[in-house]
Amino acid sequence: MPTDLENLLTRRTNILAELAALTPSASGGKPTYSIDGQHVDHTQYRLSLYEELAAIDRQLVTLQGPFEDRCQAVT
Repeated sequence: MPTDLENLLTRRTNILAELAALTPSASGGKPTYSIDGQHVDHTQYRLSLYEELAAIDRQLVTLQGPFEDRCQAVT
């Protein structure tokens, strides 16, 4: 069973792949459009992926450290 850290790293990789797929050209990516009453907003979706990526990065910092252990020797 994967650890929390492994799950976050996998999700981060998947988000980066999705972002790469949404921006295939120098023109800035796929357009937002409506068709047959269905609205597809690629800009908002891309922004939500960036927000999720930032949240995952914050969680990774917490899980990966750096950590500092302080101890006192007893003589």
